[in-house]
Amino acid sequence: MFDLKELLKEAKSSGIKPKKSLGQHFLIDPNYVEKILEASQVSSEDTVLEVGAGLGSLTFPLSLRAKRVIAVEIDSRLCEFLKEKASNLPIEVIQGDILRVYLREFYQKYGPLKVLGNLPYNFSIPILFYLLSFWEVLKDLTLMFQKEVAERIVSSPGGKAYGALSVTVRTLCEPKFLFKVPRGAFWPPPEVEGGVVFFRLHKNPKGDIESLRRFVTKIFSKRRKTILNALVESGFGKRKKIEEMLLSMGIDPRRRPETLGVEEFLNLHKRLEEERC
Repeated sequence: MFDLKELLKEAKSSGIKPKKSLGQHFLIDPNYVEKILEASQVSSEDTVLEVGAGLGSLTFPLSLRAKRVIAVEIDSRLCEFLKEKASNLPIEVIQGDILRVYLREFYQKYGPLKVLGNLPYNFSIPILFYLLSFWEVLKDLTLMFQKEVAERIVSSPGGKAYGALSVTVRTLCEPKFLFKVPRGAFWPPPEVEGGVVFFRLHKNPKGDIESLRRFVTKIFSKRRKTILNALVESGFGKRKKIEEMLLSMGIDPRRRPETLGVEEFLNLHKRLEEERC
């Protein structure tokens, strides 16, 4: 087992401090490190891409389970610290912004990737969608978010947290909320709890994801309206024609957007694209 207390001690003695500008909150509780590693189901055959390696609290124990770990970290101080400690381990440290890392290069070298990461809460959604844009080269993802964001991701139709994020993510994969992570598991403690989500990718996602995302974002900006009013007020066509289209699809025009399932949104988006009401 990797000694997390010793790792933290070495980091502090090296003058490393969390940067607020980068949203750094390092996971330091060994119990939650173990829970995340177990949840990720990493085997000795896996190449794992870690997003935001930080101090290496997941990186180093992960390297004892995986075939190799590609640790991406934007902070140059942390990269030097990681490289120094990873010299004899199957860890490749990449300094840079994950949003500028081309995942297909690693796929071409190593095959399908598992993704693991404690995401910076203030950048988590752009990072998630960037990662999912490479769905065809990924096996699965195990990621930590702010708990409220994690709940939005996994929310089902009719729930208060259900919205554009829930719909778009579910077109690409099946997300599952695994467990909460308390504030005290981090250095420094964030203002809110974390939530770990496992993403099992669909083999063949349907439709243009970015176009769908823009569509559902518009609709959910009017979530208290009926689906008919939301579509009309968002400029998708004339009331009579949209009402007829909804009825022909078996969708009651009086329903609210948060009651529509993912398949209904997919079909509605496709029909609107075809008909341009």
